[in-house]
Amino acid sequence: MSKVRASPILKWAGGKQGIASRLVELFPSHFDRYYEPFVGGGSVLFSLRPSSAVIGDANDWLIDTYLAVREDYARVAKILDGLENSKEEYVRIRQVLPETLPISQRAAHLIYLNKTCFRGLFRVNQRGQFNVPYGQYNRRYYDPDNLQAAAEVLNNVEFRRGDFELCLHDVTRKDFVYMDPPYYKLGGYSDFNRYTKDQFRENDHFRLAAFCRELDLRGVHWAVSNSNTPFIHQLFSGYHLTDIKNRREINLNSENRNITELLITNYVPTTHQTQASLFEPVNPEKLVPTASSQSR
Repeated sequence: MSKVRASPILKWAGGKQGIASRLVELFPSHFDRYYEPFVGGGSVLFSLRPSSAVIGDANDWLIDTYLAVREDYARVAKILDGLENSKEEYVRIRQVLPETLPISQRAAHLIYLNKTCFRGLFRVNQRGQFNVPYGQYNRRYYDPDNLQAAAEVLNNVEFRRGDFELCLHDVTRKDFVYMDPPYYKLGGYSDFNRYTKDQFRENDHFRLAAFCRELDLRGVHWAVSNSNTPFIHQLFSGYHLTDIKNRREINLNSENRNITELLITNYVPTTHQTQASLFEPVNPEKLVPTASSQSR
């Protein structure tokens, strides 16, 4: 674990900033490499601060931003310092295609748009264009010291682009995987899944669950966050489910912001203070038997 402490540099719909420390407490205390194929805002990554990590996402602009911050955070900061928090500037930058820019400017634009847009929402249309309105927030949109700290944490990270299966192609039983996909639909704003022009749909949830079972058969330990719904319960039947209380600030209705979601694991999660061994096996008497549990 890195000694450097950093907070996420981006706000992300479905982000785990409020519960990241709780999740990390339920992770195994020892593993070789940490894998996270849906990194998003990186709340869990920055809370865990692993000494070796492989991180992925299907959002190229997001990966470019992390790479630019890691390689030259000072240049990204200098560009940010030259951007005015105004509706006119916001609209101008929103119209610029990120792929036409140098990587440092591309990163600065994403951080700027993310922190000045309405409710910090990253959303793209079917053509992959950022289309969130201006937020009119009178606040600074980045912390120079935290940007530097984030760059130091990212020094230990290998970044990959694309589908979660590609990110995890070389994971071994000595590693640990945490997956935080776009959640299965609950209704309203919690159904948000427009992080890229290709949405994460029901078939992708089936594919994710099948891949988790494959990893289980290979002896790879993993944790998955998802919505507390009958569909997800059925998909991950046979595995350990832990209720996690969270808050969704993106929901316009304040009464619906408090939710209970799931942390699904193929091991019995215990806090680091009480872990007697690296992993405790799932109790087969309490769970529906799976091919994986029968093979242990």
